[in-house]
Amino acid sequence: MDFFTVLQLSGFQVKEAGRVFARLKDEAKNPDLREKRRWDAFDFHYCNNTNYAKFVGPRPERWEDIPVINKSKIREYNIPRIPDSNRAKRYYFRNTSGSTGKPFDYAVDTLSHALTWRILEDRYKSAGVSLNDLQARYYGFPYSFVSRTAEKLKDYVSNRVRFDTVDLSDRNMENWLDMFSRKNFAYMYGYAYPIVTFAKFLARKGKMLKAYCPTLRVVIVTSEMCTLEEQKLCEEVFGVPIYNEYGASEAGHIGFGCDGKWKLAHELMYVEILDENDRPCPHGTVGRVVLTPLFNKGTPLIRYDIGDMAAIEIDNGEEVLSKLMGRIEEMAILPSGKKVAGDTLFVYVFKEFAKVCPDITEYKVIQSSAKLFEVNISTSRELTVEELGKLKKLCLNALGDEAEVVVNCKEVLDRTLMGKFKRFERRYNPNA
Repeated sequence: MDFFTVLQLSGFQVKEAGRVFARLKDEAKNPDLREKRRWDAFDFHYCNNTNYAKFVGPRPERWEDIPVINKSKIREYNIPRIPDSNRAKRYYFRNTSGSTGKPFDYAVDTLSHALTWRILEDRYKSAGVSLNDLQARYYGFPYSFVSRTAEKLKDYVSNRVRFDTVDLSDRNMENWLDMFSRKNFAYMYGYAYPIVTFAKFLARKGKMLKAYCPTLRVVIVTSEMCTLEEQKLCEEVFGVPIYNEYGASEAGHIGFGCDGKWKLAHELMYVEILDENDRPCPHGTVGRVVLTPLFNKGTPLIRYDIGDMAAIEIDNGEEVLSKLMGRIEEMAILPSGKKVAGDTLFVYVFKEFAKVCPDITEYKVIQSSAKLFEVNISTSRELTVEELGKLKKLCLNALGDEAEVVVNCKEVLDRTLMGKFKRFERRYNPNA
């Protein structure tokens, strides 16, 4: 089925989004119109979300005087996900997986969500693929039967084949290679870590993926950092160009590009790079990535600090994002000897646990020896013995019964100055 037909049947304003985006491509080149768009976005939320207006205070005259917001401030000021009155036909309610340690509930109106897919359609077309092409999808699977079935259905109607990103053993890599030899994939899409791991496997075996799948045209990595060295390796062993997609699930698409430079989504997003005092950084200087979605009428993300660091520079007369700093996933080595993507593994453990206990505010897992996994959690209340037992059981189901799991309850978990931290760390060297 056509991707946008499926999206329209799901209740999103696909046709209207197509008309709007065609106009926005021209408007994005006009600085005055972009200035008007960002103030229109601010005024909508300021006038229609009472708690957001209280957070801001008197209406600022200068853009720089609008206070920067983040997830913690949204919680602190109890800012609701949607306006005081229903200002859009429908909303799309989601939550982040919590890469900063705290899952975040948010809402996007359905037109804004459809616009995000229109800009992705445009960027993918520039890379030589379509959303309707057969996709090799490198995302994890949820644990529960219902959620897993729903994901399989979405994959089927969206013409994509999902690969198991938890098991990164050589044996599973051979299964991946066999899949590529049997299906006419047009592109790979997903987390950088398993894709890079696959590239390293092919390099060790002296194999090129394009020889097994001649229809493959491009690889698009998302969510995690892919260094220039890793990108070069992927291009060599896959035999196709590598692109980076950068976005924040709650805010939308931010940039798309290759070679460490991202074309900014000026059509839908106003991007700022600020220093520690919320002042704009000069071009080329690394600072905090602060976003303003220009059309979303859901959660007020005006001057929203997403916790990443990057710079904006001028390339061929156009602003591009560069020097992006984000999290890089680490590998867990299970007692069985199997290697898995640690962060992905525990994302699904805690998603499953949240169904019976939604009170986890932060978590961090540390593998300190071959068998010992320390699960550090911060909660809004003291957990019962039964709940702690359930969490330990879920961890053992994922790690294997030979693992030793210790659950530690803490008030606050350590994090970097950026406000982010790795949800999984391996602190022992199996080769030492």
